[in-house]
Amino acid sequence: MIELYELRQFLAFAKAGTLSEASETLHLSQPALSRNMKKLEEDLGISLFLRQKNRLELNENGMYVLELTKKLLEDADLLVAKARDYDRRNRTITLGLCAPAPAWLLTPLISNLYPHMTLQTELKDEERLLKDLENQVYHLAVVHRRPKDGLYYVKECGRENLSFSLPKSHRYARRKSLSFQEMNGENMLLMSDIGFWDFLHREKMPDSRFLTQYDRFSFNELVQSSTLPSFTTDLAKKYIGTASGRVTVPISDEEASVTYYLVCRNDKKKEFSALFAAL
Repeated sequence: MIELYELRQFLAFAKAGTLSEASETLHLSQPALSRNMKKLEEDLGISLFLRQKNRLELNENGMYVLELTKKLLEDADLLVAKARDYDRRNRTITLGLCAPAPAWLLTPLISNLYPHMTLQTELKDEERLLKDLENQVYHLAVVHRRPKDGLYYVKECGRENLSFSLPKSHRYARRKSLSFQEMNGENMLLMSDIGFWDFLHREKMPDSRFLTQYDRFSFNELVQSSTLPSFTTDLAKKYIGTASGRVTVPISDEEASVTYYLVCRNDKKKEFSALFAAL
């Protein structure tokens, strides 16, 4: 029976041109490689080499088998990759998110309910989320507008309320609440990768300049040391914490308070029934 290791060694010999060089490449002794090449010939029932004193070359059979070997090994490698990918996908729960906070809520819950599964999350535009959910790119999605389409099973999974984070010296630091309009035009610190919140900030405060930070540590350092306002939420305060020397002023606009909905296709409802029941 032909073994894949024999074919890999045969290919290594063909590339190297000599047994000694192939042996070095394979970290195998030259006598062992020579025996394996002889065994490959016996397994195939044909001669593959021209044997001369201190020299081994591929014969016509060998050249033909070399081309077949390349294709076979490519197929074998592809088989391994696809099998591992299939296994990974069967052990992975994919969750599409419209904002970061739902992941803070759902990750420990999913990990406890499905301990043998890996959770993979991705932030994406809400419209794309539902399309990708329908196309089974995701098993689950979290959106902040309840879907009306009957294709989905939906359950509320949390709320988040947006606030301004202001230094104590800010003129509005003593206010009980503030609107986007009142803060429009202020220079603001902003964290990247915050989902739909990014669009909302820019839409509601078109005259403001947003200094976007792409690293959480750098953002936290700036919030701690800067006099510029920033944004925070009740969930961010709970899971990430707050900077000292700052006050939190709730935003009064209706859009600053959102409800999150966990969504799956109706045909996946049974698979994730434990998760929906736990919410």
